[in-house]
Amino acid sequence: MNAGTRRTLASLAFVVSLVGCGALPASATGQGSLGGAGGHESIATDFAARDIEGKTVRLSDYLGKEAILIDFWSTYCEPCLAEMPHLRRIYDAQRARGFVVIAVSMDGPETVADVPMFAKRNGMVFPVVLDEDSHVVQIYNPKKTAPLSVLIDKTGKIYRVREGYNPGDEKLVEADVAKVLE
Repeated sequence: MNAGTRRTLASLAFVVSLVGCGALPASATGQGSLGGAGGHESIATDFAARDIEGKTVRLSDYLGKEAILIDFWSTYCEPCLAEMPHLRRIYDAQRARGFVVIAVSMDGPETVADVPMFAKRNGMVFPVVLDEDSHVVQIYNPKKTAPLSVLIDKTGKIYRVREGYNPGDEKLVEADVAKVLE
């Protein structure tokens, strides 16, 4: 196999891996079927899941009090890894204003044991929950896109759904978070 063929195959494999993780946006607006800015507003549905320390995290603990970004991710998703430092920075900058990130791991039986170390290694200081039975995914992310973020305003309405992550998307997320915190 010559060098040109190897480069073409490597590029194709990279694109396939991005599509598989959901890194390529499914829509031009970044909004999913849950509604959001400019569309039909949906009220967020409560859920409960265990965090990486075994404590129960309920969405209702935050609904109506804080703006919430539910981020669906997995340890094997490269775009998720690329997005994480930006989410951490936005969280650190905005948490005093009433903003929380809830990171929902979609890792299955093969990789779920890696989640606590992944969270620690990547400085995930916000709640990290395990969705082992896919209950939360069924509510907010039935296509199992990773990453996928659902931004909920302080009234409990879904403001924006974003599928995938590409460099620069963090600026859009930051602007949306600022808007819901106004």
